Amino acid sequence: MPSNFLKVSCRDCSNECVIFSRATTMISCGVCGATLTNPAGGKAALVGCNVIETLE
Repeated sequence: MPSNFLKVSCRDCSNECVIFSRATTMISCGVCGATLTNPAGGKAALVGCNVIETLE
């Protein structure tokens, strides 16, 4: 299973950031503080963001 970086956009403030697809910690938006991902054992569960593109 390949791991990639994801360019995501926050649903609350539209801030864009790059995250690791297999993040093991909760990731919050750097601008508004909304939760973007939660750890899910394997791939991170995207809860507050939209994927813009997959980076390799």
